[in-house]
Amino acid sequence: MTEREFERQLQRFLRLLVKEKEYLIKGQGEKLIELVEKKESFVPIIESYDGSLSTKSQELIQQIQWQQEENLLLTEQAISYQKTLMDAVKDNIQPVANTYSKYTEKATVQTAIIDQKI
Repeated sequence: MTEREFERQLQRFLRLLVKEKEYLIKGQGEKLIELVEKKESFVPIIESYDGSLSTKSQELIQQIQWQQEENLLLTEQAISYQKTLMDAVKDNIQPVANTYSKYTEKATVQTAIIDQKI
């Protein structure tokens, strides 16, 4: 593979990472699965390249690293949000009284009527 072809592959990979960022921001997890498969196809290409790196290739690699870090932060943020949401739902669920007795204690509802004369 020539250096120019390698640069094109790096540019294609960077475009995939930018698309991944958009999907993460928009919460489109179903599209991320397809994207991961496409990203995996670049692993052998990047690993097998043993030519010299031009300054343009080095810049592309740096941009890829930055984009990967940003996508990782977005992923961690989405996971944290989902965890917080699930914790809030879990905390608000009322326990159900599981009893086999035909006599169940009904929850008493306290109401208050305030009579004020003006």
